[in-house]
Amino acid sequence: MAHKPRILICGVLPPPYFGHSMLYEMLMASSFPKAFDVYFLNMHFWSYGTNKKVTALKLFKLCAYYAHYLWVLVVFRPRYILYNTSFYKMPFLKDFLFCATGIIAGRRLVIHDHGQYVRELHDALPDWQKNMLGWLLARAAGSIVMGERVRPVYDGLMDQAKIVVVPGVVADTQGMDVTPDRPAEDCFNVVYFSHMSRDKGIFVAFETAREILQMRRDVVMTFGGPIENDVVRAGLEALQQEYPQRVRYLGYVDDASRRTEIFRGADVFLFTTLRDVFGLVLLHAMAEGRPIVASREGTIPEIVIDGETGLLFDKGNSRMCAGAVLRLLDDKDLCLKMGAAGRHRFESVYAIDTYGPRMTDVFFQMEGAL
Repeated sequence: MAHKPRILICGVLPPPYFGHSMLYEMLMASSFPKAFDVYFLNMHFWSYGTNKKVTALKLFKLCAYYAHYLWVLVVFRPRYILYNTSFYKMPFLKDFLFCATGIIAGRRLVIHDHGQYVRELHDALPDWQKNMLGWLLARAAGSIVMGERVRPVYDGLMDQAKIVVVPGVVADTQGMDVTPDRPAEDCFNVVYFSHMSRDKGIFVAFETAREILQMRRDVVMTFGGPIENDVVRAGLEALQQEYPQRVRYLGYVDDASRRTEIFRGADVFLFTTLRDVFGLVLLHAMAEGRPIVASREGTIPEIVIDGETGLLFDKGNSRMCAGAVLRLLDDKDLCLKMGAAGRHRFESVYAIDTYGPRMTDVFFQMEGAL
């Protein structure tokens, strides 16, 4: 019997619960680990509280993870390394250290690109780091990206033949027995559930809420997710003071049942991000059959089909966003139609049983090319 190819996955598993960790949780729960001999190196650098900060703890973890990484390369001897990256400037040197070591050790590096910022990174780096990035991309076996709209950012940096599109997935919660979280039966519930940060468009969401609440007294705006900083907290509190009893904040939620209660209680799901590539929360909304209003950013237009499963607006345009939400609230049949279409799209494209085979095919195709 032929031995299964050995794969070292350098990623992160929850907690904390955020896009990358949840995606790797889905990967390890899929059929993928059964097809290969997998070693998962769980590298916990990121947290909501220390995002974009260099700390002593992170530097200590870097040394510990790198030593562990070297041990795995020597003892486990993987054929492939699947390495999680989003191509941000701050962690680039760390990512290069791990990836270059794997390449020099003769392993086939597959970049798992959870962002769309490789071109942005390249343009921001000094020349000597540009050369490092170019060396890395030229020698990587491939890059797995989240959508077709990411492909163009690799132009001139990596051979397009090395780029493979595998969208993310989430667990199907429709069969979960929970009670929808609704503020009142006689009110419409518009839900924002994501990291409450500037990059995620939280201030666009606040302005959208003001426009909606000024026009409709039968609407409650529900917010959920970790708060980035005191400025965001102050913005939320100001909105709550303007519209008492009509703006809810549910806090940071990392429990699947509680999260499902929130999505199931939404009449419209709102995603106002300014900087994103995918947005797994959109899949949670689709799984529960909720119509979506989302910004045109990253691969979102591939996830939310404008006019079919939801409505898209130009990112940063709160007036256009509010208009889209109000259009849905004024048309119950349209909400139901879009919610059902979103559910169908979730089942056919974004269910977990599609993820394992897609990821497996990436490596089987590489094996066949050897």
